[in-house]
Amino acid sequence: MESNTSASSTPLDHITQALNATLDPRISNDIRQQALQHLEAVKSQPDAPQNGFALADDFSQPDSLRYYGLQLLEYAVRYRWQEYSPTDTQQLRRWVTCLAGSLREQDALFLRNKIAQLWVEVAKRSWGEEVGGNRDEADGWLNMDQLLVNLWDAEGKGAGNKVLALGILEALSEDIVHTEDALAGLRSEVLGHALNEIMIPAGLYEEHTKSRETSRQEVRAGSEGWLNRVCSFFALCVKQARVGGGEAATYEMCAIKALNTLRPTMGWISLKAVNEVSCVDCLFLPFHTPNVPLQMAAVEVLLALLGRPYNTHFHDTWSALTKQALQPERIAMIREAFVQTSSAPGEDEEKYALQKKMSELLSILTDSIARRPELADDGIDLSALFDLLLLVLQHKSLTVSIPVLHSWTKMINAQEDKLVDLVLTALPTLLQTCSERMLRYEALPDDETDDILQFLDEDFDTIPERHAFLGNYRRYCVVIIQSIARCRPIEALSIVLQEMQSMLENGPYTAARGFESAKYSKTSIPILKFDAQFNVVSAALQGYKSWMGDVSGVTPEQELYMKVQKDFQDAANSLQQWCYGMVNIHTDDPIVAEQILETMVMVVKTLKEPSTSFVLQMVQHLLTMRLYDQPAHTIFSDAVKTFEALRVVELQKIALKFSNPLLEVYNELEPRIEVLVQKHSDDPRLVWGYKAFLFMIVHRAGDIEPEPRMNRLQQMLRPVHAAWTNPDLAASVATLQTFCDSLAMGDLPEFYQSHGFHQVQDWSTRVLDARGQARQTEIGDKAGALPLRMTKSMLAASAESLKTGSREYNDAAALWSGLIPLILPNLLQMLRHAQAFHNMSNYSSLSPDIQAVVKRTHQDRFWQSGISNESKDDFYARIQGSKSSLEGFASTVRGVMRTVRETGYHILYLLTKFDDKFYGLSGELAAPLAEALFADAGSLSSNHLQPVINVTTGLVQRCPSHYRSQFLPLILRHLFLALDGKISAEWEVIGQAAERAGQDGDELGDEMRSESVLRQLTFSMTHFVEWLFNFDRQQQQLSVQTQSNGNATNGHSHSPAATAKPSMTELILSDPNILEPLILFCTHVLRVHDTRCCSMICKVFRGYIPVFGATPTTTSLSISPETASQVREFISTEALKACITSLNEPYFADLQKELAMVIAQILSLYSPLTNTPREVLCSLPMMKPEKVDKAIGRMKGRSERGMRAVVLELLEGVRGVSIYEAGKVTVNGKGGHGAKSKAGPRREWQVQQNQNQNQGVGGEELEGVAGLFGEQ
Repeated sequence: MESNTSASSTPLDHITQALNATLDPRISNDIRQQALQHLEAVKSQPDAPQNGFALADDFSQPDSLRYYGLQLLEYAVRYRWQEYSPTDTQQLRRWVTCLAGSLREQDALFLRNKIAQLWVEVAKRSWGEEVGGNRDEADGWLNMDQLLVNLWDAEGKGAGNKVLALGILEALSEDIVHTEDALAGLRSEVLGHALNEIMIPAGLYEEHTKSRETSRQEVRAGSEGWLNRVCSFFALCVKQARVGGGEAATYEMCAIKALNTLRPTMGWISLKAVNEVSCVDCLFLPFHTPNVPLQMAAVEVLLALLGRPYNTHFHDTWSALTKQALQPERIAMIREAFVQTSSAPGEDEEKYALQKKMSELLSILTDSIARRPELADDGIDLSALFDLLLLVLQHKSLTVSIPVLHSWTKMINAQEDKLVDLVLTALPTLLQTCSERMLRYEALPDDETDDILQFLDEDFDTIPERHAFLGNYRRYCVVIIQSIARCRPIEALSIVLQEMQSMLENGPYTAARGFESAKYSKTSIPILKFDAQFNVVSAALQGYKSWMGDVSGVTPEQELYMKVQKDFQDAANSLQQWCYGMVNIHTDDPIVAEQILETMVMVVKTLKEPSTSFVLQMVQHLLTMRLYDQPAHTIFSDAVKTFEALRVVELQKIALKFSNPLLEVYNELEPRIEVLVQKHSDDPRLVWGYKAFLFMIVHRAGDIEPEPRMNRLQQMLRPVHAAWTNPDLAASVATLQTFCDSLAMGDLPEFYQSHGFHQVQDWSTRVLDARGQARQTEIGDKAGALPLRMTKSMLAASAESLKTGSREYNDAAALWSGLIPLILPNLLQMLRHAQAFHNMSNYSSLSPDIQAVVKRTHQDRFWQSGISNESKDDFYARIQGSKSSLEGFASTVRGVMRTVRETGYHILYLLTKFDDKFYGLSGELAAPLAEALFADAGSLSSNHLQPVINVTTGLVQRCPSHYRSQFLPLILRHLFLALDGKISAEWEVIGQAAERAGQDGDELGDEMRSESVLRQLTFSMTHFVEWLFNFDRQQQQLSVQTQSNGNATNGHSHSPAATAKPSMTELILSDPNILEPLILFCTHVLRVHDTRCCSMICKVFRGYIPVFGATPTTTSLSISPETASQVREFISTEALKACITSLNEPYFADLQKELAMVIAQILSLYSPLTNTPREVLCSLPMMKPEKVDKAIGRMKGRSERGMRAVVLELLEGVRGVSIYEAGKVTVNGKGGHGAKSKAGPRREWQVQQNQNQNQGVGGEELEGVAGLFGEQ
């Protein structure tokens, strides 16, 4: 490479002409393409860097040509650096230094940014002294800091040079410390040492030189250090900006640039360095100005500094810095700025953003005090701080208040006296604010005007994001209400219960006060307000329950004992009197009635030892509460039915806890229950719910002899036995046709034909005739006659909340042991047919028109937040309004089969609670069970497969270890085969749909709904895989907890299962029947366009890749050498290809770290055992074998970051968008900030959202994904 800059004019002329051709709209496309090809070819020519410098340094050239010259230099640095000799790289450094020094104030910003980027790229490759002591100036850029200082000190350049130096320092901090930059990762130790040495101030540097190696060469220029230099410059700029004048804007710009440089530095630099230069003092200077952008930048730096994880090693310095920020005058500054930046929704985005940041800063300071109360010494005005926290908490923007709300959840539990007193003072405001904000804002009508709603609309682009945020907000409110009730139970309960009673007495919840069933809406304002208060009361009762646990250990010898007993009694009396008062208040609103009923049952269950008379009176009230149905008013009528179902559930809750008192009045209860059973005889759910209530009383009560108890329980179960042993039932489930016939669905194709389903576009507009409605009723009645509901209800009553080995558990196991073999054969046949009903191959003999009708009948209608183009209420109203239409008939048909499946799954889940009674049949159960669950699972739509995964999880979790090898292989193999095929096929459909253009809105909405459901299904299956591999560890933890608690429940495996053989991991990894489909599924997920699932599977791969690289002597798992070799080969080909292919796509830009780590593990662990990984890499376009060999060799002994960096550098030309580029999106002219959602960056109190980067590739074209491995 020649250093002479006077290049021949011919190449430069050609470049100029080609570039002009690409920019001239009058040039034909063919010529433009030729010009682009020429410009790409120029980058690889030997004299490209020299030509690039000549163009970039020629001020007479247009900016576009100078920029292209910089691109030529960039290409040489980024892609050809390793090819150059030390003399060549030294020349590149000189050119970059020269370009930086020659920049003029009037030069375009994009030229300045590109030169700064070039400087950083060169620094990452050559700055600092390599380990091993390379002191050759031609190889190491040891004087870089001196050059940077010279640039900073240069006179006559205005602010340009200083801004350039600041930009270089900012980028160095970002790339070396914060981002996953491949090159910086390879030299992280050298670059990290160098960056630290030039940044720290003089005092700390003097200490540093005493401890570092004496042979190390100096990379630092001058004694000041960049941290002090930048802080001083920042302070000067703020001072000059306050003075005003014509250059005030320039000083403000420089101050913000200095802050942008400090922000990434604050994340890693020594806190001693920050303290030495009085950085916190500097950062509060902007609060003396009215400049909002300047204040925002300062707060962001404070967040980066004070939000660093606490470390006891730096406690003293951390405390000093935090106290500096907590000084009374600075809290006053924040308060003044917060008040001054108040604005209405949508009025001033900058001020609003600053308020959010100040709230985050206050949250960090508050958390510091809550964690370390000793910070609150006499120099801190806690009263002023707490007043400010309450002010921010009450802000109408929930996104402004949520950081402080989250901090209150910690501060409210403080134990220090000086904090406790202030917290107690704040409790009324906290309780009021949190109670008000328990409202479900997402359910408010669209026409409701409220500042909170307007701020929410401004903050969130999507409805799901807003819903998730509001869910978090309410959770924190619940935590605070619980904490208040825990420390002040009597006062808190009195306030919230009286408020609920007042609302009920005065609100529009009866006909006399304006209630109208005809206009009933589940999201009316009165209902939503009562719902909010119900949740407040629920939280307060939970807090009261925690208080009871806190004081339960107080003994009579302690001084507090008498007060605690009095408080117990006062609280119990108050709660019981409140319940007695509520009994006499009537409501016509079914949702409000539900919540009153739930509250009363909560009170009964919460009281430590309620009197028998109180319990029985509450039960009597539950049985006698009456709501009068209005079938003509559909929404109201459905709410009444929901209330009736909830009444049964609440009665069962009381039966579980107070069975003995209820047994005393059993003879009175039984006839009352029989009356209710007759009243609701058309609803099997209610009938068997009430019968289960009686069953629970007899089963759980201890005041009855064993033999009479078992006799009575067996009598109650006789209908279940009779139903499952009925020969007609066995005949009806023999085939799919007989099963359909038994449900009056055997001739559905003919019914569709005769009623013209195939001739109607919108089924909801065609009303069924009388014959059709009669058939619809018949289908529902016959489905209700199946013995599923009764079995589910009685099983739940038998197995709910039982301890393994208890008397109740043993009785239940004895009762059901004889029934299980009778139930399973017919139940599995039902499940098999309910899935096969959706298999379109069973309808192949029908005409295409009727096949289309059958397929459409199987498609669910469902509402999805943020996707459906109507409100949830409107959707359900439309569904209710079409019950008697063709669509309603189709809904009945698919609803019957869905109910059969889901009830059957629940029965299987409940049967697993009886351990050996169920799994003891594994020899004859596994095959038919696997067939019933998975044979036709692929025919179900994605939203119907979640219950399949749930029941499989239960089957696996509860399987005793000694039955695992017989039971689980078939179940897991068929699950992975079925679900992998289904999920892969559905993602293929989604991919094809995304490629099609010209979709109308309805089709797009349907595909969005399908994709949303598919994402959830994929996540559930991926989570199941992760759960399988963590199963043994979780069981060990559970075993320890169980032993320490002294009990075990039948909801989990027994303690010995945690250590029994085979372990779950051993079974999975050693049995090819499970392992093969599991790894195939995992490999397919690596290509799924869902970052959450792909990330999770990367972690799974990282967990088991080492297992198959280990020798039998280094692993405790009994994996055969043949199996290990086969798995290694599969991972080294298919999984490796999937990782590389995903790395190629811009969609996966956020997952490059995870994907690169999987690739690194494969290369480092498997390359010594097989040549396959090397061959796969060598098959990539333009990938030289020696480059692959060098990369594999460099991985030895490196850290995880170092290994990732090797991979990312090796695949630099393959990656779709580098992490470096993806993280450098410029927003509002400020570098270093990625694109943000409206609400700003999410912190720990908010929901993490994956931002998919669908960015193109800058510069060089990449091979297509399909062409990476020579595939077409």
